[in-house]
Amino acid sequence: MNADLYDVVLIGYGPVGQTMASLLGQQGHSVAVFERWPNLYGRARAGHVDHEIMRVFQSIHVAEAFEKVTYVASAYDWINAEGKVLIHFSGINEAPSGWPPDLLMYQPDLEDLLDKEARAQPSVEINLGWEATALTQHDDYVELTVRQGEKAPQGQWLATGETRTVRARYLIGADGANSFVRQALNFVWEDMGFSENWLVVDFRPNDAQAVATMPEMAQLCDPARPTTLGHQGDKYARWEFKLLPGEQPAKMATPEKVWELISPWVTPDQGHLLRHVVYNFRSILAEQWRKGNVLLVGDAAHLMPPFLGQGLCSGIRDAKNLAWKLDHVLRDKADATLLDSYATERRPHVRSIIEQAVMLGSILCMTDPFAAAARDQALLSGVVPPPPAFPGLTDGILYRDNQGTPIAPAGQLSVQGQVSYQGKTGRFDDIVGQGWTVISSQADPRSVLSAEQIAFLNKLDAHIVQVGAQNVDNQDVVIDLAGVYANYFAKTGLQAVLVRPDFYVFGGAATLADLPTLVEALRTQVHSSQQSMIA
Repeated sequence: MNADLYDVVLIGYGPVGQTMASLLGQQGHSVAVFERWPNLYGRARAGHVDHEIMRVFQSIHVAEAFEKVTYVASAYDWINAEGKVLIHFSGINEAPSGWPPDLLMYQPDLEDLLDKEARAQPSVEINLGWEATALTQHDDYVELTVRQGEKAPQGQWLATGETRTVRARYLIGADGANSFVRQALNFVWEDMGFSENWLVVDFRPNDAQAVATMPEMAQLCDPARPTTLGHQGDKYARWEFKLLPGEQPAKMATPEKVWELISPWVTPDQGHLLRHVVYNFRSILAEQWRKGNVLLVGDAAHLMPPFLGQGLCSGIRDAKNLAWKLDHVLRDKADATLLDSYATERRPHVRSIIEQAVMLGSILCMTDPFAAAARDQALLSGVVPPPPAFPGLTDGILYRDNQGTPIAPAGQLSVQGQVSYQGKTGRFDDIVGQGWTVISSQADPRSVLSAEQIAFLNKLDAHIVQVGAQNVDNQDVVIDLAGVYANYFAKTGLQAVLVRPDFYVFGGAATLADLPTLVEALRTQVHSSQQSMIA
């Protein structure tokens, strides 16, 4: 292969781009990364990840090290202007993925770990300090021109003149809100109506005791100044203050004003400011996520207000979803039309999350005292219904009925528990493996599958296993140490489940005898344009 011809060219090297590079590199695909800035960003932006994202990080071997520098959150409070707790969330939510439900983080800690893992992949080439300047699509490849630059003392990016042209079968834009890729292909933004300026303050205490009494995560629902605050990783704290009408970002972001705002919690002698900047929180969604062999992920495809802590999480989901589909296409395990399901699945999912975040923001951030008082009364009275369930996938590569509607639990996250298998003990993904997985609680799934169906699953490198209780004396059975899978099958009424490489359920079988129908449905949705999957 020509040295400048890659499987994938990736523009942008934030956490989403870093994760994408590792996911593709693990599969041996040649990846060239180009990032405009000559160094990692080095400052915090996102501050939260959830259990699903930790499972993705587990799949690229950074989760355990990352967890050590996070703050595992167990509570989230809404507090009104009088200091009354309007709602107390304990334990946040149930977590099926085998990790704590919510973790508060300092983004540079994550980027350092992701960078180390991406650089450990032999087929991944990382180029920092290169700006994309031109993009041309051809029938079966994309051509990209990049220009080398450097960071000026005042923070701007300066071109140095050297250029380079590379080609790739696919190009991914992970280049943020001001995405060159999105603009080059004239992808249109859909504005979903939310736009507010907030001052974000990151603080490092001299001693952990300085922030020990701060809430883990809290929303101050004070109409005089809606505020978000909480821990950030294992060493830091963060505040986010809503700017009120007439307040100027430049004046609000001065050190003097920042210390005034955070004075109820800390003083200058207790630590120092890491960053204080005004962000415009917006709700925007790209109408297209793919054009030919070019695709968008992360902030290049969507922006959302931070009230659910799902901005970075949504980008990591994009990467995991797209990575397994690109892997299948690049390996001729599936036709390139599989990539059409990327936006079909991810865009509605992100839209739902944005809508929930905007709705939550409208409740939390009221500045009208009378409306806020009515909200407080409603919340304190306990008559407010619980928030909607976190969305799953509603379209795409899922098991469906005759009308095309996904059949539960298709589109829901699968579970991960502690297991023992063939002499090893740990989390299921680490012990059994990643990728497509067929799990039955009744017997070896192969006992009901045809030779052709088993060959199809083998082509997908699927894992086919039976799970059982600890008293099962069979080395071919995955032992369910904590009863996670027994509880799952009992709750869902299933005897088998087929799980996708991104941990979402393709479909479930009420009886083991129904499993062949499930596998046949998958065969119709994932196929190869090059050769029969069972050839």
